[in-house]
Amino acid sequence: MKALFYNLQENRLRAGWRILIFAILFWGLSALIFVIRPLFGDLSKRAFLNHYRIVIVFILAMAATIAVALSRKKLDKQSIVSLGLAANKRTWRDLLFGFALSGAMAGIFLVLLVTLGLVEFQGLNIGRTPLAKNQTTGFIRLMSAISVVSMTILLLEDVLVGYWEEIVFRGYIFQNMVVGLGLRWAIGISCLLYGLIHAANPNASLLSSSIIMLFGFLRLYGYLSTQMLWLSMGMHIGWNFFQGPVFGFAASGHSQVTFFKLKLVGQSWLTGGAFGPEGSILIIPIIILALVVMRWWAQVQT
Repeated sequence: MKALFYNLQENRLRAGWRILIFAILFWGLSALIFVIRPLFGDLSKRAFLNHYRIVIVFILAMAATIAVALSRKKLDKQSIVSLGLAANKRTWRDLLFGFALSGAMAGIFLVLLVTLGLVEFQGLNIGRTPLAKNQTTGFIRLMSAISVVSMTILLLEDVLVGYWEEIVFRGYIFQNMVVGLGLRWAIGISCLLYGLIHAANPNASLLSSSIIMLFGFLRLYGYLSTQMLWLSMGMHIGWNFFQGPVFGFAASGHSQVTFFKLKLVGQSWLTGGAFGPEGSILIIPIIILALVVMRWWAQVQT
């Protein structure tokens, strides 16, 4: 019976139980979000998520850091650095290259839509956006229009999201899956899990969830090709920042203030609709191209 839970050769719990305990710890720490929500006034759940997202992702990043560090040390009996977080001369190169590559992906997607007549440019979103009387706090007004400060906050938000999702999904969970199930099964289950989680996002569809699975593989390939998380992290940060705040698309179903004002014209399976580029079949060849570029980058850096 003990062998069902404990690997005697490795002197630690089996990988599946380690992942389960980690998930409980992570979501337990994340519950602080619901505790602090009343401190921000009488806001609906949607309003709180929309206007104070930076607070939410900060809590998630802290919860992920604590949960990963504790689980890695106490359950895995290894350091958090061993997940692929060692700082070396490649760290900034991988981060910046990944960031730029995702920017190029979002830019190519926009060019495709323009070329096919699937988008209309309606100007720049600079200036104050009219707000309801019950949405008059300084922070909400700040985040309802584009400015240097609001763009900086949005970039910080994307940095936090890219950081915590990578150390959780491509870091702790995936790497423990590899130990317990082998590489192929770990890749398949990790991508499926990533797609299912995003299926709960607003405006999600079967198509968007399937494409999110491809993005999951894209991020996995960033780790597998470099054995570090920095490339995947840079791509994650860049994709969220460029597709949303810069180019004006929804980001995985979530809308926010953006620099460009765009009006999508045509079927959502082509434009991505209210979900964003991850809901468009046009992003698939761009993902394939990105995989080729990532393979080249990993080879020239060795």
